Amino acid sequence: MQKVLVGIDVGTTRIKVVVTDLQLNLLQQDAVATPWVHTNNLSEIDMNLLAKTAIEITEKVVAAADGQAVSIGITGFSETGALLGKDLKPIAPGFAWHDPRGNLEQVENVFGSEEFERTVAAKISPVVTLPKILWQQERMPETREVSHFISAPEWIMYCLGAELVNELSLVSRTGFLDIAAKAPWMPAVELVGGGPDFLGRLVGAGEPIGTANDSAPENLRGAVLTIAGHDHQTAAYYLGAIKDGALFDSMGTAEAVVRTRKGSVSKDSMGRLAKHGVNVGWTVIPDHQMILAGMPTGISLERISSMLGANTTEDRKKLGDAALLVNRDSHELKVNGTYASVDVIGLTDGVTPAHVWRAAVEDLTDLFDRTVKAINEEVGPFDEVTIAGGWIHNPMVQEAKKKEYGSYKVVEKLEPGAMGAAEFAGIALGVITPRWV
Repeated sequence: MQKVLVGIDVGTTRIKVVVTDLQLNLLQQDAVATPWVHTNNLSEIDMNLLAKTAIEITEKVVAAADGQAVSIGITGFSETGALLGKDLKPIAPGFAWHDPRGNLEQVENVFGSEEFERTVAAKISPVVTLPKILWQQERMPETREVSHFISAPEWIMYCLGAELVNELSLVSRTGFLDIAAKAPWMPAVELVGGGPDFLGRLVGAGEPIGTANDSAPENLRGAVLTIAGHDHQTAAYYLGAIKDGALFDSMGTAEAVVRTRKGSVSKDSMGRLAKHGVNVGWTVIPDHQMILAGMPTGISLERISSMLGANTTEDRKKLGDAALLVNRDSHELKVNGTYASVDVIGLTDGVTPAHVWRAAVEDLTDLFDRTVKAINEEVGPFDEVTIAGGWIHNPMVQEAKKKEYGSYKVVEKLEPGAMGAAEFAGIALGVITPRWV
């Protein structure tokens, strides 16, 4: 058996695992569905089942590589996590980041939007962990006696033998961290009944947090464990798109913009950015903050293209080529998208699928661009743009992005989140030099 690095990406749809040699050459990869329970628009997960599923797929992929893990890194979503009782076991299911359940009124009444936004750099919304837990405590008495909260990646590592920690880029998105102070926000912690150790030790991405213990599968035992951070940021790091002044545009189901900035954004700026739906938090490289926003570009384009009968990449490319040849000025066609739905307004005689596609791409890009400009107003202009994701290969999208950014580079690497996690595993082991050194 050879010594291998492991990268785990706990995604909304799938848990992806890669196994590499100590130079990050890919040896094996596999994925399994993330085991949510979906009921209409509600999504929750058994945290023990999540850990079991992630550990089992990891054992399987390491075995397929005939390897022995010497270091394991993990990335993933942050707002979903394990609320632990006094026995350090989960006392509630984890709610998905997109689950609408959250006690927003209580947060508003206790803190007010201004204090909340200036402290945790996020809008009061059910995406943030704090309102999710308050919703549970209102209805589930067993959740009122709490010990700790750790995000999903941290919980999986704890189940392998790591200490209880909260990695900075993950906890920045929970509502429990005072971003400017880089410390627990005790008024929020106390609101859910937590004490001074409600958050674990605050760590940076790539910091060793223990080793896989004897209860772990044999081919994982003894491996150094580390948290690789929030998935968008870990992927951006692997793709070389995290450094001061860089902008990373990830064109997946949600189009995410990730800006990286050395030092701290002011509390006034955090408050203003929050009103635009933009989050600020600490990122996966030391002493840098990330400014992150997500827009429903990808899911909206998916819905529009399906409506137009373009269900394959090739069909969508033909639609994009046709859209480049039409002029939409003769029509009052407008497209607006949210995560829940897409509105197409102004369908009149003479409107073709190409007109609809051009309007969809341009209007959704314009919506995204407004957010980018709001970020620029607070932290200054970016000096380079990196784009990843399938939608950038559509001709109409390429044209719209040229108008938005001027120039950009496209990067294509498989499973950048999981590969980034493997890179941070190598950093924790000491066999890979951090890019920030």
